[in-house]
Amino acid sequence: MTEKIRIMVVEDHQATLEGLSGALGREEGFEIVGMSENSDDALKLADQVRPNVIVLDLHLPGSLGPKEMVDEFVRVPDTKVVIFSAESRIAFIEAVLAQGVAAYLLKSERLSTVADTVRRVVRGEKNIVSQALTFDHKKLTPSEQEVLHMLGRGMKYQEIADERLTSAATARKQCEVLQLKLNLENREQLIAWAVQNGYGSRELGN
Repeated sequence: MTEKIRIMVVEDHQATLEGLSGALGREEGFEIVGMSENSDDALKLADQVRPNVIVLDLHLPGSLGPKEMVDEFVRVPDTKVVIFSAESRIAFIEAVLAQGVAAYLLKSERLSTVADTVRRVVRGEKNIVSQALTFDHKKLTPSEQEVLHMLGRGMKYQEIADERLTSAATARKQCEVLQLKLNLENREQLIAWAVQNGYGSRELGN
């Protein structure tokens, strides 16, 4: 008999917690081994029940901020982390994936997609992102993400150049390449895109 996939769901909205846990628990080959509404209790519970997969909301009550919380959960031994969040800003998604989570799903996803993602991460797949996120997170290089963070914080070409030890012309060229990649028409639209997608924020340690 094939061993069931052991799943823990961490979500502070009671209706979502019960609905998601109930739906996943009815899937063939799945077993819900834990549920929690806050990060502190969830970390203790994970150590006790040793799930194969943790389905985790990004913003939870508890003593840890999002970055520190994700760091703790990805360190749970032999466990894959699937983020299930309403947060759609690209910078946040980039940061969370870089922390080592296996998948990032929006809460608009169908429950069948969540179940399929659980199976995929158990098979070893990584960097799974909701199809509703039309942006390909692999498109931007670390250097380009750094430039976007600087633009999002209001830095001008010369300031970016000084920070990155390059020339203003090079900084301008990097921004023009970003405009092409993101299908934007000018620097103003690029700055707006950066801000809207969280690149001006340091909330997740960016």
